[in-house]
Amino acid sequence: MLEKFTPATRGAILLVSGISIFGFSDNLTLLVSDQVSVGQFHFSRSFIAMFMVFGLGKVFGLSVMPKYWKPILIRTFFMVTSMLLYFGVMPMMPIAEAGAGLFTSPIFVLIFSSIFFKEHIGWRRIVAVIIGSCGVLLVLQPGVNGFNFYQIMPIMAGACYALGSIITYRHLREESPLAILMSFIVSIGLCGFVITTLLTYFPVAPDLVAQAPFLFQGWQSVDGSFWLWMFIIAALASTALSLMTRAYQLAQTSYAAIFEYAYLISVGLFSWLFWGIIPNYLSAIGILLIIFAGVMIVLAPQKPSAEQLV
Repeated sequence: MLEKFTPATRGAILLVSGISIFGFSDNLTLLVSDQVSVGQFHFSRSFIAMFMVFGLGKVFGLSVMPKYWKPILIRTFFMVTSMLLYFGVMPMMPIAEAGAGLFTSPIFVLIFSSIFFKEHIGWRRIVAVIIGSCGVLLVLQPGVNGFNFYQIMPIMAGACYALGSIITYRHLREESPLAILMSFIVSIGLCGFVITTLLTYFPVAPDLVAQAPFLFQGWQSVDGSFWLWMFIIAALASTALSLMTRAYQLAQTSYAAIFEYAYLISVGLFSWLFWGIIPNYLSAIGILLIIFAGVMIVLAPQKPSAEQLV
């Protein structure tokens, strides 16, 4: 059905669909975040998702083994780092605000494309970066309750996510989407296992655990309801990641990235419906500025060679 559209349009449709599903599933994370650490969460989700992705590969005849190992490993490193940072900070701040930090990624796509791949940046895109940076400051409001490291984590996640997305388009367009997804799922699951095991045998100070249990807890016992929610979260995340990975194979990174701002709409909507969380007016203005900056980045004129550069 999507074949009648151009690759860029197909990529946009897939990305909006996938990222909107993520907005829903990320809100479900709060149902289990008080039971386990971020490491145990990722290990549990990956354990379930791995079998789901393997089953999808069998059903649709798609390989789950990578052909291009080097770019896969580099992409996986950045994506895993991004998700660990993002999910680690989620219980410490409203999801919509954490999402605003993560989805500064289109701004980082622009910056990294210029620095590493020598893509030309016009004045409109420079203005967009400034506007987007102001939006991030309004969302995080570092001077209101004092600045802390947790407010930097989602922005660091956005930078890592941008690098992973660029690699997907530049070096993995011919790779199986399920192979890319399986590499990520297995890697983040192993990282979760190692981190949680280390925190179990070498626990941090109790005050740190009390301040951020989702970051610093060791292995915790869980009940059946935990595994039920993890099954649902894993199914949604696998679907979302499959759609998003394919989108970045089809569409130029600096074009596709703007559609990830649908996440801010989706996660904000479900945060309101599920938890009654509404951003204050400064955060709302900041989110709008970040979205506006992304729109400027996409609409700004590009040199003809940009398609090959990003």
